[in-house]
Amino acid sequence: MKMPIRVIKVGGSLLDWPALPMTLRRWLAEQSPGLNVLLCGGGDLADVVRRADRDFQLGESCSHWLCIDVMSITARLLTRILGDAPLVTDYEVLLGRVARDEAGDIVFDAALFLRDRESSLPGCPLPHDWSVTSDSIAARLTEVIGADELVLLKSSDSPAENIAGLVAAGFVDCHFAAYAKIVGKLRLVNLRGDAGLNDKK
Repeated sequence: MKMPIRVIKVGGSLLDWPALPMTLRRWLAEQSPGLNVLLCGGGDLADVVRRADRDFQLGESCSHWLCIDVMSITARLLTRILGDAPLVTDYEVLLGRVARDEAGDIVFDAALFLRDRESSLPGCPLPHDWSVTSDSIAARLTEVIGADELVLLKSSDSPAENIAGLVAAGFVDCHFAAYAKIVGKLRLVNLRGDAGLNDKK
């Protein structure tokens, strides 16, 4: 039986939480066996870019790519935080892991994938502006590798019962709605909460 593939976006808002290493390891251990591809958001470092764009008019495209660079840093932070999840930077290596049908946890630094491959792949390409955050990047990765599930690990409970409501509340980015019918199964998890598991279609 084929192992399930999960893309798991670890919200950057979790990076200031001392309980993150223990809680994330425990949460991963509680999931059914599969390949877990972790992607880390930008958190406070991305907010620095957002403020710089506001103050110095960097432009949305420049700001987008600076935030992608920030995600490279947070990917490495997440790798150190978890300790036993290898960092993967090459999309072909990621595809190899998918093809081998092996369970395990990896952290994916999507920078090279986004710069060199993403726009040429079938499906819904990402714009290079502030409408996109790591949520849509994770959804796009889910699309192109054919993952079975997308999990968004957040710092708060879901404020809505559908994608349109999540976008309106700012819980996910504006572009995320483009993937509403592409992502087969979406889970929103308040990792800081006691239970916090909500399935959204």
